[in-house]
Amino acid sequence: MDAHQTLPDYIKLGLDILFIGINPGIRSAKIGHHFAGHSNRFWKLLNETSLVPHHVTYEDDRRLTEWGLGFTNIVSRTTKGSGSLTKPDYLAGREALGARIRHFQPRILALLGMTLYPILFPKSPSSGKIAYQPSSRVKIGLCSETFEGAKVVLLPNPSGRNAHYSYQEMLKGFQELDRIRRNLQN
Repeated sequence: MDAHQTLPDYIKLGLDILFIGINPGIRSAKIGHHFAGHSNRFWKLLNETSLVPHHVTYEDDRRLTEWGLGFTNIVSRTTKGSGSLTKPDYLAGREALGARIRHFQPRILALLGMTLYPILFPKSPSSGKIAYQPSSRVKIGLCSETFEGAKVVLLPNPSGRNAHYSYQEMLKGFQELDRIRRNLQN
């Protein structure tokens, strides 16, 4: 596999929700679609909400912007797992993500991975250090903080490698995201 292989962002001005992953997995980058891993539950979770008007699969990833949804990653580099990423990867990714958010102005950021919270909201922002483990106060759902003016909703990583959360816990998070979006539209 080409180490520089990655996935495109699917983003446009004023999206309702921008899904933010950690970085592309090997299978997803190889076939060119977000969350295309065999055990990834993202599409199943999405289909169990009213975030999309009909059943979608990873092959529909580029169409999500039609429904006010988009994709990006904190780090664009493809790896076998997020354990291969470094502090400089995350620091550079946070800075680049901030620029994308300021430019495209999505209303809600859906962080797909609890470990993304301390990357966006480091414990010591002035020191430039990033804490990699979420604190016990971090919970699935709407965060009190905003990032570049956008609301932030924290969701577990839907990867099949993530055994920390049950499918039902993940589904509750996606359903809350759906409710938050509907409340913003009213």
